[in-house]
Amino acid sequence: MLTRFALLATTALLAGGAAAQPPALTPFDAEGTPPAPWRIAVSPKIAAHTQFSVARLDGVPALRVQTERSYANLLHPLAVDLAPRPLLRWRWRVERSDHRGDLRRKDGDDVPLQLCVLFEVPAERLTLGVQLKLRLGRALFDPALPAASICYVWDSAPGGLPAGRWLPNSHTDRVQMLVLQSGASGAPLGRWTDEARDLAADFARAFPAEAAGGWLPRLVGVAIAGHGDNSGASATAYVAQLRLEDR
Repeated sequence: MLTRFALLATTALLAGGAAAQPPALTPFDAEGTPPAPWRIAVSPKIAAHTQFSVARLDGVPALRVQTERSYANLLHPLAVDLAPRPLLRWRWRVERSDHRGDLRRKDGDDVPLQLCVLFEVPAERLTLGVQLKLRLGRALFDPALPAASICYVWDSAPGGLPAGRWLPNSHTDRVQMLVLQSGASGAPLGRWTDEARDLAADFARAFPAEAAGGWLPRLVGVAIAGHGDNSGASATAYVAQLRLEDR
């Protein structure tokens, strides 16, 4: 049930324990391997791994995400309070994709590109049922499993969900997904698209019970992924100029 969610928070994300967490996102500014503290997390149950590298595209350094019937996440730890209501900005594009899955189904929840934000929520703000689910997930998969995540999705399937659609991850409602670009809505291939998200507002929309009274969590990580293992899909996509900014 929690397999995909667990891999968003593998120990690769928070390895080092007491080491200080970076205050901001490390940019993709040099070609080659993504710079530390970006780290790749894979599933031991999936042999084919999505490939991540930094290349120049239209003169801009960008993370290249190559999916070939594969699965992996590129993770960056953070320790950022949302109280100042920061904006997360980035540019992304899907160069090619043959994805035809369905985000609502466990056997078809593949995407050419998604960007997820991971939040820390104290136990006292969670219901007993959620606490029990998290306790189980942390025991089975990872003690660092975050309590809440939002994934911004590029759904390139021709009959995919429309842009603006919120939905829970097919494995757990502790991951809420927002379709930002959609093949059903005519999202263009091979063209940069700019995004800006108010993380505090999105957290309140995705997890209203936890956000009651205007409470805001801490952002503890960002994950970038391309998935094609369920449906046998392949894609090439890019992310550039990913950054946190004050409103």
